[in-house]
Amino acid sequence: MQTLLPWLNGEREPDSPGMRLLLAALGGCGTLLGRFQSLKADGYRRGWIEALRAPCPVISVGNLTVGGTGKTPMVLWLARRMQSLGHRVGIVSRGYRQRSRARVTVVADPDGVRLSPPEAADEAVLLARALPGVTVLTGADRPALIRHGVERYRCSLILMDDGFQRLDVQRDLDLVLLDARHPFGNGRLLPGGILRESIDALARCDALILTRADDPERALDTRSRLVQRFPRTPLLTATHRPTVWIPLSNAGDSLSLDGLSGAVLAFCGLAAPEGFRRTLAALPLRVTSWHPFPDHHAFQEEELQHLVTQARRQGAGALVCTEKDAVKLSGVQIPMPVFALRVEMALQHNREWLEHKLAAFGPPTAS
Repeated sequence: MQTLLPWLNGEREPDSPGMRLLLAALGGCGTLLGRFQSLKADGYRRGWIEALRAPCPVISVGNLTVGGTGKTPMVLWLARRMQSLGHRVGIVSRGYRQRSRARVTVVADPDGVRLSPPEAADEAVLLARALPGVTVLTGADRPALIRHGVERYRCSLILMDDGFQRLDVQRDLDLVLLDARHPFGNGRLLPGGILRESIDALARCDALILTRADDPERALDTRSRLVQRFPRTPLLTATHRPTVWIPLSNAGDSLSLDGLSGAVLAFCGLAAPEGFRRTLAALPLRVTSWHPFPDHHAFQEEELQHLVTQARRQGAGALVCTEKDAVKLSGVQIPMPVFALRVEMALQHNREWLEHKLAAFGPPTAS
């Protein structure tokens, strides 16, 4: 999949008959998948298939493609906003690649964080550690997670992470994130492209949020295409803004972006590592070498030792990674300083539309 990514993303055209034939065959499989998903969505829309109506507001954050679009920073932003309105926030997600096979895995409750990777998924642990007081539940059965959050922890608002395709739950606000650089890839469905379902499915969401809109020209072009195709759907733009460096050892305070400088070795395990690479390029650092690993990679001790050896040979004084990577390194002894870059969502165009929608959910009623 990784080797095909430039073609699936639409960044390259097939340059050989064999590649064109392979992508055509994969595209045919995607067409069949798209028809099935369309029938399923129609079944939910017509009420032929039952979907959960939660007793509290549900906000879904999802995307149309595989790969990273910035859902985790968006969920963080929303959770903090709803906490500020007095809500007891619950976050539910699939728990991708977690070891736990429980129907409901309690990663965190209002009293604190309960699990760490690999028992719990890395994104879920990141959210749990960044959001004191928030309940974080993972598992394949989203309706069961929501019921548990409401009944056991009295959640007054649910954030459904990666929820756009989860039609078994009705939602009060449906947000879909798209990468401004290549929102639809090559325009084909999996496995011939990066789309999870047809582009037309976006008609059922409440708003589109273009993330990684750092390039004004490219973001404007993508916005224009979306406005033309979905003229009635509100469209927001956002960037991922680095804020501070977090020391992995927790032995010291966080550092400002200027507080870490000099030579560093960078590594990460992300679906879209180039975003992290571009962010580092804009900071006062000299990256001696760059080591991307597969998404959700479980780092082994020998791999980390190899990175340390490489860093020392190259004259680097520290290792740097993302905050998502750092949650999998807790408790690991690494004989070199390691810093994780915290990144937050910065909403820009049309932010007031979302603020108004969230305010309408208001403070929860006493219970």
